[in-house]
Amino acid sequence: MFAKLTSTLLSVILALFTLFPALQGARNEDYTDEALSDLRSPADYVNYLQEHGAPVMDTETFYNALERLALLRRIFTGQIMKKREETYLDVEMDETLSGMCSMLLEDTGLDMEFLVGHIPNALGPVGMLKQSVAPDLSVIRHRVFELSDELRQSGQTSFATVLYLFGVYFSAVDHIEIYAVEEGEELVVYMDVTYRDGTTETVDPDIVIDTERNVAYARPGYGLAGTGFEVDLNDLVLYTVVQSWQRQFGFGLLYDAMAFNPAYVYVTRRYKFDYAGKEWMIQIWKGNYSLVTNGAEVGLYNREPGKTGSFYYAASDDEMLEMEIEVLHGDDTLLRRGPERTWWMTGFKLSKTIYHPDSLTLKFSIRFEDEEMLSAFLEAVENEATHDLSYTVDGLTVHAEW
Repeated sequence: MFAKLTSTLLSVILALFTLFPALQGARNEDYTDEALSDLRSPADYVNYLQEHGAPVMDTETFYNALERLALLRRIFTGQIMKKREETYLDVEMDETLSGMCSMLLEDTGLDMEFLVGHIPNALGPVGMLKQSVAPDLSVIRHRVFELSDELRQSGQTSFATVLYLFGVYFSAVDHIEIYAVEEGEELVVYMDVTYRDGTTETVDPDIVIDTERNVAYARPGYGLAGTGFEVDLNDLVLYTVVQSWQRQFGFGLLYDAMAFNPAYVYVTRRYKFDYAGKEWMIQIWKGNYSLVTNGAEVGLYNREPGKTGSFYYAASDDEMLEMEIEVLHGDDTLLRRGPERTWWMTGFKLSKTIYHPDSLTLKFSIRFEDEEMLSAFLEAVENEATHDLSYTVDGLTVHAEW
């Protein structure tokens, strides 16, 4: 849900170059001028995308799109974008983290090390804030840090981390050094930040790399840097943690509506049923997310009977079910996740190609609490309008394919 809520803010930028990504130029062997020249109709194009997918948004495409917004930014802010050869944010990574960015670049086409320092106008909002509102940004920084501490003490670790990082950003950063410290079988990431007022501090962004499992996670269990996500570095799969902050916001039709933009192309199904005195909904999704991943979701929600509207709350710890997912394109497995007892099973595979949702297959399994819950869900499946979910039953476990 985090990605869906934030994607709307980026949709105007992404729409400039993502409606037909295959026309952006070949970035893998399937995309050649000769192959594209053979497409004679929209139907040919759709069929081609079904089979081959489309190139993901790589570094060059992302940066070119931002450059196209230079005129808009100049109109609204009076600021002119610098050349791409110049850095906007002075960031230095150690050899370990730089090597990881290089591997990501090779597998996805995204050069995160470059983008961190070269995103145009990275410090523009800070400069505007300093000129118009608060010449002494250190005052804002300390107040934001106090609010972050209050949130952390109240148990809202995820929001505290995000707020703290915003406090760092809006303090007019002069230089950032990002490095990993070896602590047993783990690498703990830290940032040494130097502000323009001359002060320095070491920031812990809640990013830990388990070198044995090759997983990037956060020790509090709320996701990397408070995002709600962890990363399997072996398979380049992002996934949500059980205690992600998104859990507090449940789910409703509004969230899917907010994700209706070129950055997200997915399909979804909802299965609603009554069980144990509550109205339940199991919702499934598959498609491509943020122009750089293919993935799927299975969410478990409920609410008190008699409620109107489309909103449901995320299932509580006692109500969670054991789930597992697998996402395939043709015969190729893109990712597997689980089994895990959770309320939201997700997996988003980083790659160089994104696929149309209809060319993806989601296989998932759910182990229900008892026969009553199992039967209620199966009845919801039979009553769903599209009838495009097939399944088998093994005891209390449903194995489904969509």
